[in-house]
Amino acid sequence: MPYPIAHPKVIQRARAVLELQPIFLDTETTGTGQIDRIIQVGIVNAKGETLFESLVNPGMLIPSESSAVNGITNEMVLNAPVWTQIWPDVEAILRGRVIGIYNADFDLRLLRQTNKAYGLPMSIETNQAFCVMKLFAAFYGEWNARNNGFKSQKLEFAGKFLKISIPNSHDAIDDARLTAALTWAIADYQSE
Repeated sequence: MPYPIAHPKVIQRARAVLELQPIFLDTETTGTGQIDRIIQVGIVNAKGETLFESLVNPGMLIPSESSAVNGITNEMVLNAPVWTQIWPDVEAILRGRVIGIYNADFDLRLLRQTNKAYGLPMSIETNQAFCVMKLFAAFYGEWNARNNGFKSQKLEFAGKFLKISIPNSHDAIDDARLTAALTWAIADYQSE
């Protein structure tokens, strides 16, 4: 079967979301587990312009496996602000906004976990976010019978597939920009 399926309803969904003037968020973390924390956050507007970008000192060591993925080392975050210092700014940007995230479940969980680690309330509602990974999965259309849903694709694959020149660098601001560009590419898609 040729991909993408590019169902018109998926393209319309991307257009509808963009009409809400979303912002796009990405995080890099110490890992994927239940005690891991955010070590970098990037937020851009729908045009890909930076609204917020910062490394974060997680108050714990970054495992070498995580540094190998995101390129962020313990030395790089040593003098970075801690989460309690940047959360008020991040929260002010996110509050009441529609937020596009590639793999929203993961980033929202890490926002909750990091807030909890510092005794901060989580004021960002899950329904504020839409998952661009799920949007792209439906756009691409590869079915995963085992999960009875569309197969998720990596951000790097999605960007290359839609010929977006922004790399998936595992840098929070670059990946937030790529996520915004990906949403636009789906909304503007014209079949050949």
